[in-house]
Amino acid sequence: MRGLILIAMVLSYHSASAEIFKCIGKDSKTVYQAKPCQTSDKAVQLDIQANEGQESAAKARLQALESEQDAAKVARQEAERRDAMLKNQTESTNALKQSAIAQQQQVEAEQRQAAALERQAQQNNNRVMIVAPPTALPVMPAPVTTQILR
Repeated sequence: MRGLILIAMVLSYHSASAEIFKCIGKDSKTVYQAKPCQTSDKAVQLDIQANEGQESAAKARLQALESEQDAAKVARQEAERRDAMLKNQTESTNALKQSAIAQQQQVEAEQRQAAALERQAQQNNNRVMIVAPPTALPVMPAPVTTQILR
């Protein structure tokens, strides 16, 4: 929107001293142009004089709009820079959180492993071995051999 205003002001500034011709065509349409009318029934040359007061006011408004636009651009760039910084900090914080969670999980796993090893050591120390007293081995009778008659 502001860009259109700037363009209109610039164009009006440059055309302030130009000759303008009002041409009415055969179809009764009115056309304003910089060249004299060629095939119209009715042609009127408009004498437009530049008003110095309006021209200087237009220049001042143009400069004010340009400076306002520059200030808005700087503010937008600053906001984008702050957003990028905030995004970077958020990503860094999230990465640190994930790292802390992973370290906590690793510590918990090591604690579980240490507890399991402790339980196993206690079970190995508390084992009671019952050993039967030595006894004489039973004597096996001699094998009986039988022959099969044929």
